[in-house]
Amino acid sequence: MASFFTKSVVASLLVAAGTSQAAPGTVLAPGYDIVFPSSKTSRNPLPYSVANSPYFPGPNVNGVKNEVPDRCTVQQAAYVVRHGSRFPDTGSYNSWVALKDKIQIALNGSDFEACDTLSFIKDWTPVLTNSSLQIAQESMTGWKEASDLGYQLRARYPGFYEDGNPFYVWANQYASPINKSRVVQTAQAFLHGYLYEFVDTYGTVVSVNSTGSVNAIGNSLGPSDSCPKFGATSSGGNNVTDFDATWTPKALKRINKLVRGNLTFTESDILFFPYLCGYESQITGRLSDWCGVFTEDELRHYAYSQDLHYYYNVGPGSDGPARNLFLPFLESLITLLSEGPGQTGIAADGSHFDIPRLIMSFLNDNQIAEMTSAMGIFDNEKPLPLNRVPENRLYNVAHFITMRGTVAFETMNCQVGSGHRSGNETYVRILFNDAVYPVANCQKGPGKSCLLSDYLALIKKKSQAAGNWNTYCNVTQPGHPEKVAGASFFKDLSLDFLTFVKP
Repeated sequence: MASFFTKSVVASLLVAAGTSQAAPGTVLAPGYDIVFPSSKTSRNPLPYSVANSPYFPGPNVNGVKNEVPDRCTVQQAAYVVRHGSRFPDTGSYNSWVALKDKIQIALNGSDFEACDTLSFIKDWTPVLTNSSLQIAQESMTGWKEASDLGYQLRARYPGFYEDGNPFYVWANQYASPINKSRVVQTAQAFLHGYLYEFVDTYGTVVSVNSTGSVNAIGNSLGPSDSCPKFGATSSGGNNVTDFDATWTPKALKRINKLVRGNLTFTESDILFFPYLCGYESQITGRLSDWCGVFTEDELRHYAYSQDLHYYYNVGPGSDGPARNLFLPFLESLITLLSEGPGQTGIAADGSHFDIPRLIMSFLNDNQIAEMTSAMGIFDNEKPLPLNRVPENRLYNVAHFITMRGTVAFETMNCQVGSGHRSGNETYVRILFNDAVYPVANCQKGPGKSCLLSDYLALIKKKSQAAGNWNTYCNVTQPGHPEKVAGASFFKDLSLDFLTFVKP
């Protein structure tokens, strides 16, 4: 894992420095938004922060290059993006303060000493400088990640948009008031990168309130918010606890040997260290001292613990409705892509608007986990084991649920066959953090893509097997739709749970 990350960082730095050769037409946007440095104990610690890591391009775990296949052109694309790097929520920040207080008590006592990779804690303090302002908001790294993505996609798909036209992106409202939503803030930053000088005039964030109306039930970027059974289902917690019991006692013993005096770290304390590594680094723009506390092997186990958390709580191994929540969304989105570019929708005033060829939506980490569970990527994978870290596992959260993690659907028009048997077909390929992830049971197209019509049929089959969304979510709210719409907001801006936000 670290070897790949190290090589990738070196390669990206060479590109950034202009030392590599490239053909005319090569996209200038670098894959990495920031540098990923080494620490005293790890060649590349930040990715081990998993969902708390800044964005980085995913490794090619499926052996498929992410260049557009020969004889194919990308016609449309839809990106589902997690919000960018951010400041901690109130609960997490309270844990920072509690850890600082615990260390301070020891400092005030006698015979306190911290050595080696923990020697810094004598002077450590939480890095938030104005917590009442900063809590839960986008950080400077998050803003850079999102605006960089705007630049990257504008360069990647040069024919998708022309300056001077309205451009919409969609964001899960998530917080109230809207301007406090880090998801909306990410969408705004993206627009600045995509539209640059013209963003104020032509860019609009469509904020989707998942609880704003009965019409939003099963028809939003946060469908779990209107699914009562999701909130009543608990799964996965014991799996993480059982796995942590296989490695944390040894790590705890080693780390506590680095301090002397009235300070003894608990298991909960040390499991917070990699979290601090990721958060402090992206908040300050400098590698945190906490990134050098865990050994490489401990980081590897910590990262897998996070995989288990997502996999069994809101991922493919979860109980309850989580795995099915995004099926209506996927069916609606893939249907829209199947209709091809050049479609129009209903504007807020009842007139018409041009649906972008690049459909951008922004949401949260759990929603990424829920959606990817339903996409057919992991259908043939065995359940994640609880007693060891499996090598080469496909379900690796650090590869697609990083901060500003991306799931992309590209529809490609491809020339297939030869001679009198040649013709054009439309395929879809899926990328997680810019790495190709073939659909498990549909990958016979160019670059292991899936025929778009076949993929739509696959999603519809999954949806039919899951049953009625209202039934498996136990929706009883008066006036709820008999069949949820999934993602009608991409085509209808007049819906009563949408708000328009300027960048």
